[in-house]
Amino acid sequence: PLDENQVTYDVPAFIFNPSQYNADLVNTFSAEVFAMGVENLVGANALIQYDPAKLSLVNVKNGELASGTGGSTPMFFFQDSIPGLVEIVAVYLSSDSVGISGNIKIAELVFSAASAGESELEFLPECEMLDPDDNPIEIMGYANGVVNVQ
Repeated sequence: PLDENQVTYDVPAFIFNPSQYNADLVNTFSAEVFAMGVENLVGANALIQYDPAKLSLVNVKNGELASGTGGSTPMFFFQDSIPGLVEIVAVYLSSDSVGISGNIKIAELVFSAASAGESELEFLPECEMLDPDDNPIEIMGYANGVVNVQ
């Protein structure tokens, strides 16, 4: 639910939408990372931990923040060299030095299941959101995801 009035955490927040995933050992699945209820966002740094015995990260796709919307220059990259941890950096660079507000898809994580069981997709406290002046935007909440592999 991307309706800020129906959530159980404070915004701005990093969330997974949906928050629960049922996966099998054959197909890949995608987990979408959003910045919810944010004002004037230009940069996001999301650190996400998962159980590498249960999940294997296949790909990380760019979301909406670093998409070139409104003539911005997109900057998007990720680091996944440590099993069980992915760091995503997305930056919205525009000539007018104004960020974007609302509920913004940061990235889409594509996983395959490595073994049956449950893994949490957990945001780490080092996550950041930045405004156009490179000031931190206080993150008021997190909504982690849960993957059940059958």
